[in-house]
Amino acid sequence: MSLSKQMMLFITAMLVILLLGTFLLNLNNTRSFLEAQLQSHAQDTATSLGLSLSSVADPADSSSMETMINAVFDRGYYSHITMLDMDGKLIYEKNNTQKINGIPNWFIDLISIEAPDAEALVQSGWVPIGHLVVQSHPGYAYIELWKTALSLLLWFLLAAGVAIGFAAYALRVMLAPLKKMEKQAEAIVRKEYLLQDALPGTIEFKRVVSAMNAMVHKMKTVFDRDAQHAEKLQKLAYQDGVTGLSNRRHFEMNIDALLDKQAEASPGTICLIRIHHLKELNDQFGYMAGDNLVKALADKMTHNLNFENSFYARLNGSELLTIMPTISGKKLSKPVSEICQSIPKVLSHLKASESTISISVAYLDYSPGDDRSHLLAQLDFATKEADQLGQNQFFYYQPEKVNAENDTRWKEMLNDAIENKRFILFQQAAYDENRKIYNREALLRLKDKNNTIHPASFFIPAIRKLNKMDEIDKLAVSLAVTYLSKHRLFHGERLAINLGQCVIRDQTLQDWLFQQLDTVDSNQIAIEIPEAIINANRNEARSLIEKIKSAGIHFGLDHFGNRFTDMNYIQEFRPDYIKLDTSFSKAIEEDDQTRYYVSSLCDMSESLDIQIIAMSIETETQLQAFKELGIHHFQGYYFGAPKTL
Repeated sequence: MSLSKQMMLFITAMLVILLLGTFLLNLNNTRSFLEAQLQSHAQDTATSLGLSLSSVADPADSSSMETMINAVFDRGYYSHITMLDMDGKLIYEKNNTQKINGIPNWFIDLISIEAPDAEALVQSGWVPIGHLVVQSHPGYAYIELWKTALSLLLWFLLAAGVAIGFAAYALRVMLAPLKKMEKQAEAIVRKEYLLQDALPGTIEFKRVVSAMNAMVHKMKTVFDRDAQHAEKLQKLAYQDGVTGLSNRRHFEMNIDALLDKQAEASPGTICLIRIHHLKELNDQFGYMAGDNLVKALADKMTHNLNFENSFYARLNGSELLTIMPTISGKKLSKPVSEICQSIPKVLSHLKASESTISISVAYLDYSPGDDRSHLLAQLDFATKEADQLGQNQFFYYQPEKVNAENDTRWKEMLNDAIENKRFILFQQAAYDENRKIYNREALLRLKDKNNTIHPASFFIPAIRKLNKMDEIDKLAVSLAVTYLSKHRLFHGERLAINLGQCVIRDQTLQDWLFQQLDTVDSNQIAIEIPEAIINANRNEARSLIEKIKSAGIHFGLDHFGNRFTDMNYIQEFRPDYIKLDTSFSKAIEEDDQTRYYVSSLCDMSESLDIQIIAMSIETETQLQAFKELGIHHFQGYYFGAPKTL
């Protein structure tokens, strides 16, 4: 029972006791007064009637006395009037047998009103001839007492109602700070930092609120410090100081992850911009001019090659690079041409000679399984080819490749697969340190007419080109819901479904999603969304995540920690878990800066009770390296390849 209810119960009990005592005391006093009135009334009647009877008393003839007694009895409200001789024998008696009407019997039985007998001596001359006994009828007293009781009860109920209402209002006002403190304490448990700006007037509450505010401020300061420390380490380890893009180390981590077949990444395109004669510009105008040129080109590159999940890096002083997963080089002719055509304007703005500076742009397609060194060698060759075309030219390097995106036969197969729902779910589990399953990630596979199983990296690029990602998301959700409607996972396990950008931006698709999820146990489901998509769609993502949490579904951030962003958004969205980007597993064993950065992410997430899952664990040394940094959940081929759900 809450404190307010206990206090209201106590106040009500005290009020009832007080009013009940007052009620009974008033009722008893009224009864005593009425009994005294009955005694006085009977005595007055007995004395008056006794004197009247004495004047006409005749022991031999009692008729005159009877007439006088009847007259008095009929005019008053008496229980009986009795005439006795001196020996106590009955001479005459008049009784009132009328019942008391209009009053409940229980009231009469509960409250006893005594109507005493009053006596008077009747004489004939100086000779006593008898006694007159008079008793008033208590009916009148009961009627008056009943009216008094009803009036008292009405007023007491009214007073009690007003008093209880006032007490309830006063308690609500006085305990309002306690409610806020309760919410603040619950927020602290959830690792949310809620401050109370308005301090209560009650001294005791004011002290408690001030202490809690101080504690919350301290906790928030610790989290902000951890977040800033993580951001600082990330920038020191992976960011180019001039352009704000990723450095070569970060590029190598990411491209290695994208080229890893086991990571099931999609194919895409790499674009390299090489700046010629940058040293001459630095010598002529100073390093500031060179830095400004590189920054201007970096801005132009990020603007023109702004695709979903694009990755930007500065490989060295004169080379800028963009990785565009799921994007074909066939789409880049126009944006790359605009970059080349912008060079004269950029140089003019920097007041540098056009003949001094030029660029060569080269791009090529890549696929999982390619070798990084071989790709860079091809890019180097392609930039030389662009250079042969003249200043500020580009070259699209297209070696002979056959893949699902450029093969019409595969596009037809994909359309057929979507229409006939030739998709199945695989799963790969994430484990804790004791090899207990934390969750199972659902992985979509395509099963063609020949029963060959194809991973997502094979068909997703073509699906994007066909603009049918929403259908793929719906297929994945439907398959997961169908599985969970027929099977139940072990306690604590969840099936994690990956969602893309189309779900965040499409309200109709969201409505459909939650209609499907409502049909299964929310404790068996988790939703994962890549960090890059969340950051690119903050407002829309906020609404979707609120719906996910309201439905009791776990929410996870996928590919976390790979992009430069304000880490404080983690506190706002509060995922239940985060999955580190697969690129970290490629560097965790040998790169100290990566280890420092991952360790800082662990400190930050621990302060919010957010679990971290290390991805793409393939060796025992990788597993131990992550364990040493404080990570307790892992997923990868080290624990087993994906298998049929």
